[in-house]
Amino acid sequence: MHNHVRTAALLLFAALPAFAHAASGAAAASDSTVTVSGGGLSAPETYHLVQMYGDWFATATDAHAALTMRTLPGAHQATVGIAWDGKGQTQTIDAANSDIHNGGKFSFALHLSGAGAYSQDAQLRGADAITVKITRMDNLTLEATFSGAAYGTGSLKIAGVIKLRREATAERPTGTFGNCDPAIHDKLAGAEWRSPSDCEVKFDAYVRNGLTAAMQPVIDGLTAQGWKVTSEVETQPLTSIPRHTESKPFQLTEQGMHQGGAFFVSLALPESSPIYQSYNQAAMDEMTKVVAAAQAGKNLPMDKAAEASRALEEDTKIGIRVAINSGGAGMVNFKTGHTVKPLPGGGFTLEVPYEQPPGGGGPDGAQRILHVFFGAWAAAPTSKPSGAGEDIAVKATLDASPANLLKVQNVSIRIQAGTEQAQQLIKLIDWGALQALTAGK
Repeated sequence: MHNHVRTAALLLFAALPAFAHAASGAAAASDSTVTVSGGGLSAPETYHLVQMYGDWFATATDAHAALTMRTLPGAHQATVGIAWDGKGQTQTIDAANSDIHNGGKFSFALHLSGAGAYSQDAQLRGADAITVKITRMDNLTLEATFSGAAYGTGSLKIAGVIKLRREATAERPTGTFGNCDPAIHDKLAGAEWRSPSDCEVKFDAYVRNGLTAAMQPVIDGLTAQGWKVTSEVETQPLTSIPRHTESKPFQLTEQGMHQGGAFFVSLALPESSPIYQSYNQAAMDEMTKVVAAAQAGKNLPMDKAAEASRALEEDTKIGIRVAINSGGAGMVNFKTGHTVKPLPGGGFTLEVPYEQPPGGGGPDGAQRILHVFFGAWAAAPTSKPSGAGEDIAVKATLDASPANLLKVQNVSIRIQAGTEQAQQLIKLIDWGALQALTAGK
């Protein structure tokens, strides 16, 4: 599963705005400085960095700092962005480990604002490096020195002191999940997403493993019939999560943090397979009838050909996406006539024969979708007319109390397939595994 890590742009300083992404950490007092020489400066210049944005933390096993420190407004201003990762008392930031593609754990950049040489942006290039020596780092105090070289309009020598103190930490608890640390130790301060807590990482892995177990019989059953997997979920540890989610039930949704939700798989029949050939022949026969009728001057609806093509797509391609703890579901059916059926183990299915795709579009792109709703959902969907079709809504009944934040309260499965294939999938799902997930076993 691909995790979308959002690196803090304000630490890269390609162009420094007015720091729209403010600090996610608790406010800290700064008595920090940086001294810069070279690069065309007439003499070494010392800047007092009295403003700080960002965050740091230190635990028994890990530590991280992501800081943006700047001067007050004036003729000569400076902003230092610096980040390092790990428990080592000496940290080295260089051009290799501060590359944006390395996850943003290490970073250094300097922005000078003024006239002439006092206006330049410096970053690490080639053999440039900044060495950080940490003398004290706990949740309330950070003291360190840094020195080295970076390149702006020319080579700059840089030496600085970090002195930060705060009255309280920014750590916030998430839900708990067995024996784990629920505190958020954020390595993505200033970014759109945050680091997950240890409890969230463990719960995420638990959910994905459980859903994979529940859906594996589907994959095994279809591949035994000649279907081929064309794409599927990649299991990777959770490394980022949207901010302000710690007080809500943990969600893995179709349009959420990972592509496809908690689990997804796509399958297709090879064109060479006998099953595909039979479906293809049926579609060709239908299209031949349309052409023959048109040649004979008969008024046979042309959408018969489109329906035949659509049926071939439905019968030979399958897409399955699974999500948990959705707050609700809504869909547009371009033609009235959805079907609701109860599930033997609880919950219900909702078949929408002409559903608008998630990305939007008109009736020509409509999809046949079978939705499965299991767990904390309202008893049945509601619908209202919408032109020639209908709007359908399904409501969830999630519990946001602290004890239930890291629990699987509901499961939704979206199956894009023909009616026959979808019903076969329902029989192949391991419902016992799903029940165990929602029961917290």
